[in-house]
Amino acid sequence: MAATKGLMIQCLNCKHGTFMQWFHNPIICQCNMFNERFVAEAKHNCEEYEERHKPGEVTHYDKYD
Repeated sequence: MAATKGLMIQCLNCKHGTFMQWFHNPIICQCNMFNERFVAEAKHNCEEYEERHKPGEVTHYDKYD
């Protein structure tokens, strides 16, 4: 289901995202549609949004490379 214009979404709920987190910082979404990173829980407009039907897996890191 594509988002309608004006609908505020979170990448955390989108099937196009790969999720990662360093330490206790916010979860980051690597968007597979735009090849960009976003804060996964921040709300914004996205016309490529498609709802994820099960929770996304978050990869946790304990150091910066």
